[in-house]
Amino acid sequence: MQPEFRRLGNTPPLHQVVQQEIRSYILKQGLRPGDPLKPESELARLFGVSRNSVREAVKALESTGVLETRRGSGVYVCDFSFTPLLEHLPYGLMQDYRALRELVALRKTLEASLVADAMRAMSPTSVAALQENLETMRRLAEQGEGFAEQDRQFHQLMFRDLGNGMLLRLFDQFWLAFHAAAPPSRGRTPMDAYRGHADILDAILSGDPDRARAAIQDHYIGIESKLTEDPPAETPPPAEKPTQSGSAPTLEV
Repeated sequence: MQPEFRRLGNTPPLHQVVQQEIRSYILKQGLRPGDPLKPESELARLFGVSRNSVREAVKALESTGVLETRRGSGVYVCDFSFTPLLEHLPYGLMQDYRALRELVALRKTLEASLVADAMRAMSPTSVAALQENLETMRRLAEQGEGFAEQDRQFHQLMFRDLGNGMLLRLFDQFWLAFHAAAPPSRGRTPMDAYRGHADILDAILSGDPDRARAAIQDHYIGIESKLTEDPPAETPPPAEKPTQSGSAPTLEV
């Protein structure tokens, strides 16, 4: 009679198990952002693993923004940030055209749903900044130039008076991810992009939330229509992608 054996499933690598243990330790101990973590040797002793496993786990948690190492000081708990979670998003979007379209649809939905609140909170200072920003867009568009940085600022200015820093960071990360992955503009001119932003600001200044929502949706429909076309045969070279600032020949959103 053959002995019975329990089928063993695939177990995660030890450093991944240690990552989860460190997360649990942080929560159980009530550690807050800026609090130090125990030394590597002590964590290894507590978990019953090698220091190398702890070191690999800490590096992985640094890459996701859970921990940070301060040279000569130790390892500390980080404050929450979207940046580490989204910094690889552009690479995925470059390989998945559908995901790029879905990102634009998500931005459209968020902006349209929040614009009424943004209008109620908008200060005269922000209105003046939006008007100045739009005038810069117009001048650049008339010269046939893109205005990526002004586009980025426009969407930040629209919502900054809501006082939601996390929302602004999320919008900005979406903007950066889109512009890193978007194909070069095909048929959509800088003047088209300017008119879309001008319609949004006119609607905001009219005080009509429904009109503002419609203007945002129309603006993004124009962008989405370009993204429904077949993707280019080759991925555009990185040098043609916009950076943290400045303009480039991509779709302004």
